[in-house]
Amino acid sequence: MSFIVLCPIFSQKGFPNFAKLVVGGSLVVSAYPAITGYKEITNGVLLGEVAIKEVIFGLAMGYLSQLVFSGVMMAGQMIDFQVGFSMAQAYDTMTEIQSAQFSKLYYWLAVSVFFMLNLQNLMIYGVINSFRIVPLGAENINGASVDGVVQLFEKTVEMSISLAAPMVVAVLVIDILLGVISRSIPQINILMMSLSVKTIVSILIFLLALSSLASFLGNNLSEGIGNMLEFIKSVK
Repeated sequence: MSFIVLCPIFSQKGFPNFAKLVVGGSLVVSAYPAITGYKEITNGVLLGEVAIKEVIFGLAMGYLSQLVFSGVMMAGQMIDFQVGFSMAQAYDTMTEIQSAQFSKLYYWLAVSVFFMLNLQNLMIYGVINSFRIVPLGAENINGASVDGVVQLFEKTVEMSISLAAPMVVAVLVIDILLGVISRSIPQINILMMSLSVKTIVSILIFLLALSSLASFLGNNLSEGIGNMLEFIKSVK
C-alpha cells in the first residue's frame, strides 16, 4: 500500500481513491503466496519497527519507479520556459503541480509508452517478487543501496536534460535570430512575433522527433523499472 502512494499512474490524485484501495488490496492478495520463511512477532514494539521498515521499503520502490516520470516532467518544464509557455501555467489536478503545455504533453506521452510496452506488469511483478527476494522484516537498506538511489537521481536529471536539449537549443537559435532581426529592423514588434514563431517551431520539431522521442522514453522507462528491481535485489 505504501508503494501505491508514490508509484506512477496509481498515485495520481485523479486516480479514484476507491480504485487505489482496489489495486492495493489486489497487490496484498497477490503477494500473500510469496510470503514465506517469516517468523511470528509477539513483541508490539518490534512489530512496529518491522512495519515501519516495510513502509519505507515500499516508499523507496515507489520513488524509484516514479523517477523517470519526474524527469520527463522536468524536461517539459525546461521546454515550456524556453518557448514561453511557462507564462500560461495552470494547476494540473492529476499531477498536483503547476504545469504548461509541453510538460503535460511529455508526461502523457510517457504514460502512453509505459502502457504500450506493458511495463505496468513488470512493475507489479517487481513489487510481488520483492517479498520473495527480501523476506518480511529482513530488509536492511544499507549504504550501497542509498548511494545507488542518489546515482539513479543523477541519471534522471541527465536524462531530463538530454530529452529537453534538442528543443531548447532549437528555440534558443530562434531567439538569437529574432534578436538580430530586432537590432536590424527596430520597427518590428519582435515580442509578439517571437511567441508565434517559437510556438510553430517547437511544435514542428516535436512532430518530427516524435518517433525518436517515443523510443527514447521507452528505453528510459524500461531502465527505470529495471532499476527498481535492482534496488530490491541490492537490499537483500
